[in-house]
Amino acid sequence: MSNIAIILLPFLILIGTMIICLLLEAFNIARKFTPPITIIGGFLALYSVILSVNGDTVHLFGNPDDFLDINFPSGIMVIDDFYRFFAIIFLIVLVFVAISSSDYMKTDHNLGVYYSLLILATIGMMVLAAANDLLLIFVAWELASLPVYSLAAYQKSRAETSESALKFFLIGAMSSAFILFGISLIYGITSSTGSSTPTSLETVVTSFTDLSLSNFSPLHVLALMFLFVGFGYKMAAVPFHAWAVDVYQGTPTAITTYLAAGSKAMGFAAIMRIVIEGLTDLGEIWGIIFAVLAVLTMTLGNVVALVQTNIKRMLAYSSIAHAGYILIALAAAANEPVASISGLIDISVGSFSIAAAEFHILTHAVMKIVAFTVVIVVSFSVGSEEINDYAGLRKRHPWIVFAMTIALLSLLGVPPLAGFISKLFIFFSAIYADLIWLAIIGVLNSAISVYYYIRVIKLMILDPPAEELLESHTVSVESLKTYRIPMSYAMAIGIGVILIILIGVIPEAIFDFAVNAATSFTRT
Repeated sequence: MSNIAIILLPFLILIGTMIICLLLEAFNIARKFTPPITIIGGFLALYSVILSVNGDTVHLFGNPDDFLDINFPSGIMVIDDFYRFFAIIFLIVLVFVAISSSDYMKTDHNLGVYYSLLILATIGMMVLAAANDLLLIFVAWELASLPVYSLAAYQKSRAETSESALKFFLIGAMSSAFILFGISLIYGITSSTGSSTPTSLETVVTSFTDLSLSNFSPLHVLALMFLFVGFGYKMAAVPFHAWAVDVYQGTPTAITTYLAAGSKAMGFAAIMRIVIEGLTDLGEIWGIIFAVLAVLTMTLGNVVALVQTNIKRMLAYSSIAHAGYILIALAAAANEPVASISGLIDISVGSFSIAAAEFHILTHAVMKIVAFTVVIVVSFSVGSEEINDYAGLRKRHPWIVFAMTIALLSLLGVPPLAGFISKLFIFFSAIYADLIWLAIIGVLNSAISVYYYIRVIKLMILDPPAEELLESHTVSVESLKTYRIPMSYAMAIGIGVILIILIGVIPEAIFDFAVNAATSFTRT
């Protein structure tokens, strides 16, 4: 096997797995074999990425004379630790969603197509994390988005699913238009310099950072703002968040998990590659933009979550709030990128802040996987997604109540869970970047979130169950049946809870990897 095949092994494994799933569908035997094959393929791809952690940075497909040359100094793809970190996130999400889908989607037809779409979307996300060219970023964006649009509408018999999928597609198409128009403006700017690779990120970074703020034309600002608007949609940052709540509620819950954990990470990976990767000379502009968006996003997400009665809508607003926390770290990275953190670790504020953002993206993905998988179990057991119907759940599913409590406490930021550590790093990044006021607002927002997280925990553990207090619930006693939790859900929830606890107790290895990922692509 050639060196380039080894480098691209995760992609090759996923492509092979997808082809097998489609062949099984063609022979009408997908229902039995597709779920385990997808899970095994995801694990193998994940293992191949983990084996390459802290490896060399390799540029691909840049030599016009030898397209497969891996020693060329630039290329349209770059395999570095930044790519590896996000690839691990995307593959973890794929494996967990594939596990939970094995029971959630078992009554649906065309399972080979369903799992193939999941794999194809994951491939697109991984390509985007490795993309070193604006056109490849757009192609990868569409490669990841189009399958997810189809997955959102997969259970088309439900009226709310069709409505949310249509809304998802229309807003997604608009965001793609913003990205493409921003790329076209950047192409016009960089091609005028005579560069042979006007869409390469190196060319774009050089073109923009060579300018002083006084020479920064409205066209430069417009191009970057178009890109930010497009990627802001996937991040669900205010004011680009409106789609998320209705789509999260109307989409099949297994796909909601994929959106909350995977698609959000893709949006942040894209904005880090383009905006943070080298535009340090414009930090005073982006620092203000990210800081304002962080305040708006986390405040709106937490405040509106207070009044939600549907658990999926509450978790959707929680995801919006966590996007705001991640934006705090991006504001810190842009505000003081080259300042050093003295007395603690030998690292720049920019690298530490990006590492904090990456770390929180990972922990948020795991926490939402557990929370939404619990929602699946409860919806099958109780027949409702209303928060009031979680009352007294301890008597029916004590293990599920424990898992949900761990996930919600971690989202809240209670030590020693993963969410506490990742939030702590984010708030420290703001302090190191002299944005103490932003860290204080973040802490206050975490305090606001106490109400709606603890409310669910209190209902599950302390309140009487539906059988004893029927008038406050939306389901009838007759509909409450004994529900035996399938092994697939138990595995996904159990592994997720273990990860939440382990990452919180021993975060050093993962955060060190996040630091390596940050320093591998920041130009500070």
